[in-house]
Amino acid sequence: MAPAIDAAVPVGSAPAHLRYRHASGLHAVARELEALHRELLRSESEESSHVRTSVMNLVAACNDRSLGDRAATSLLAIGMRHPARAIVIVADPEGDPQLDADISLQCSADGRRVCVELVRLDVRGEPAYHLTSIVTPLLIPDMPVQLWIAGAPPLRQAFSAEAVELTESIILDTGAYADALETLTLLDEQYAKYGDALVIADIAWQRTAPWREAMAQTFDPLERRGWLRTISAVRLQSDVAAAPAEAWLLAGWLASRLGWHASASPDVSFTTNNDAAATRASVAGAGERARLRSVNLEMEQTSGKAQISIVHDGKSLRTTVTRERDARPVGIASCPDYDEADLISAMMAEAGADTVYRAAVSGAVALARRQRAG
Repeated sequence: MAPAIDAAVPVGSAPAHLRYRHASGLHAVARELEALHRELLRSESEESSHVRTSVMNLVAACNDRSLGDRAATSLLAIGMRHPARAIVIVADPEGDPQLDADISLQCSADGRRVCVELVRLDVRGEPAYHLTSIVTPLLIPDMPVQLWIAGAPPLRQAFSAEAVELTESIILDTGAYADALETLTLLDEQYAKYGDALVIADIAWQRTAPWREAMAQTFDPLERRGWLRTISAVRLQSDVAAAPAEAWLLAGWLASRLGWHASASPDVSFTTNNDAAATRASVAGAGERARLRSVNLEMEQTSGKAQISIVHDGKSLRTTVTRERDARPVGIASCPDYDEADLISAMMAEAGADTVYRAAVSGAVALARRQRAG
């Protein structure tokens, strides 16, 4: 079917929708996208204010149209910071094979003139099992590819040899999956399979950054550094019965950084904050994710017991040190609930393999195995 081209929509507030195209069939999509890209490059050379064109390919894959809408909004926000060709794929293996695409050019209305080429693909039937083959012809050549697995679809295609070879990194959220430990175990297996060729950026890991910073700062004073060797128990509390990914990753991070082994591992436990769980249940329909609520570290020292408690109170992390029944606040750190676009942008700014994350994944899986063995 020949592509139909609609009239341009007038420029409005950022991002402005300049033109809109609809095409059916992969070759038609590629032709229209190439024409749109040439048009953008031509406008860059003609305009006095430079147009910042793409520096990468951003691909979001999901299996639900509402998730596709959310992913498109996030990619546009990211693209305004990192100009990109953004491709959103909604894959549905059911039904007869069919591919529909919407192609648009989204530009900011401010003086920066940042533009994002946005392609939305609905892929149905057998082609939904071969997304790498579908997306490859639509990429800007010689530009890095970031693949975002939006939501919690099966990860079979994400870790195919073709996908790993094609992508600069694979972005996902282990916190979106019902069984966080099962997902982390899968990641650990994929790291073992692909080695340094596999780069994973985990949104759940990015959410633990304020917790890791708060914990590191608590042990920064010289008189507390020795406490790290005396940790006897770690209690992580969340608002769900099964430990969320953030809790497992934080525990794995501690295990990997402190060199805990089977013979010398502290007691690590995961509990539920019943009040937070009740609050979360009351808004379950609003898409609330599982949250880490507090972390308590218990130390057994020659001079007695000590405890470090970090509690999330809504937008901040409050740290308290208790020794000989004397509880003293030692820090308050900001812990806002960033959206996906902010978290993904932050990870993209730290491009490259995250060896600390990889070690945290392995540490979490090893902790789980010791718990089962014990």
